[in-house]
Amino acid sequence: MPEVKLKFNGTEFPLGDGVTTLGRTADNLVSFPTDSNVSRYHAEIERRGEEYCLIDLGSSNGTTVNGQKVSGETYLKVGDKVVLGGTSEIAFESVKEISKDEMPAAAVNGNSAVDGVGAPNIGSAMSGLGTSASAPDVAAGSNTMLLFAGGACLLAVVFIVVAGAIYYISVSSACDAKAVIIKPEAGDIITAATEIEVDVENSGCVAKAIFTIDGIEFAASDAPYTATIDPSEFPDLADGLDHNLAIVLVDEDEKQMPQPGAVMLAFETREIEKPEITPESAAGDTPKTAVESKGKQVSLIDVQEMSKRLVKQFSGNAAYNVSNKQFLQEVQKRTAEYAQEGYFERAARYRDAINVAYVREQNLDAPLGYILAMSRSKFNPQKQGSDEGLWKMSTDFVTANAYNGLCGTETLSDPSQNCAAKASAIYMKALVFGVFDGDIIYSAAAFGKSPQDAGVWKAALPTDRRDIWNSIKTPQEREQIVRFFAAGIVAENPEKFGLKKDKRLSELYRLAM
Repeated sequence: MPEVKLKFNGTEFPLGDGVTTLGRTADNLVSFPTDSNVSRYHAEIERRGEEYCLIDLGSSNGTTVNGQKVSGETYLKVGDKVVLGGTSEIAFESVKEISKDEMPAAAVNGNSAVDGVGAPNIGSAMSGLGTSASAPDVAAGSNTMLLFAGGACLLAVVFIVVAGAIYYISVSSACDAKAVIIKPEAGDIITAATEIEVDVENSGCVAKAIFTIDGIEFAASDAPYTATIDPSEFPDLADGLDHNLAIVLVDEDEKQMPQPGAVMLAFETREIEKPEITPESAAGDTPKTAVESKGKQVSLIDVQEMSKRLVKQFSGNAAYNVSNKQFLQEVQKRTAEYAQEGYFERAARYRDAINVAYVREQNLDAPLGYILAMSRSKFNPQKQGSDEGLWKMSTDFVTANAYNGLCGTETLSDPSQNCAAKASAIYMKALVFGVFDGDIIYSAAAFGKSPQDAGVWKAALPTDRRDIWNSIKTPQEREQIVRFFAAGIVAENPEKFGLKKDKRLSELYRLAM
């Protein structure tokens, strides 16, 4: 078989040896992240000798080749049309080779062009010498050649001038500001509130400066680009290790420019907890500190790392900024509400209902249903006002939007929670793919809004929404996204929060992924 390629959505992907994976998640070689009809890991194309075999991986909505459903596997031939999930089409084509008829005459005759300019056929010109051709004819040919070459040179000069002008404009318009932290100095130990002094060059294009500790933003300012670092705000950094103080400049187009030369600092902020005296300790038992009596604490650095891992569970691989200090502090506060033993046992009762509704029926990312339920009810379906079920939705809202179409005679409050799972999954699919173009995080923030209202809210958000905290300004949506992250990081890291009897929620949907 000649060299072949896959052609889809205006993109070409050459096939080689081995296996090519196809699906909705970004870790496939060929992915369709916004098509909800395509399964996370939908199909594979495997080279077998000189042929290619298409294998359906048990996808929810199936695979067809030229309109015929694939059961298991089938061999492809050039010209076949493959459709995943009934919506995403892939053409199986050969890599076209240039034939003699399509080559320039000079190349066919064994004469190549020089630098892309059609060179004269030198062999023909030489064969003309010694024949009856007259000198004027030769001169005329030479003049033509010279004119042709001169025109080519002129075009080259024009191209170089234009390219240079474009490069000059782009370079001259780029922000070339530089910043260096001159105080505190590397190796300093911060024991009290200290002003950060910065030396900035070419600051005309700088809108603001962001200051970070170990990558976590804790302050931002405009000119004169300074801030105060207070060790009392970082008690978890008094660990005897050095920590990274850095500055990031932001230009007028909101482009961030991290600056080299970070300063390594140590913090002396740790408070010594006095023992809590109890009757038992008075009798000689080991006293418990106040921190121990309240449960295990996690630092902002821990919260940041767990938040990064949380977003990686979702398809699309969106690059969210979860380093904003205020955001992390709010998430950290909320974790105490979810760090209570027993959530895994409660969630396990509804495993089948959630996996079927979210993954098998609606083809959504498996973690979504669980983390939403954790954040909204801690897997307690008891009715609260008009809100019912694990996802706390009202019957009026579900009925008005026909999200209970698969419920039959069941209700949101049924003990099985099948109806609640089906209704919430249909609703979330409408938000994730109908409004937010596959974005799980902002769909979770908009939970409770109708798709129409969610669309209006989305239109008010900035185009670049990677910075979650600074993009979401409204209190209700901020509250919901903070709860979503707090619930998610507790549920996936119970050991970090001292929950010895609970397991990671992902154990309930690992096979469903």
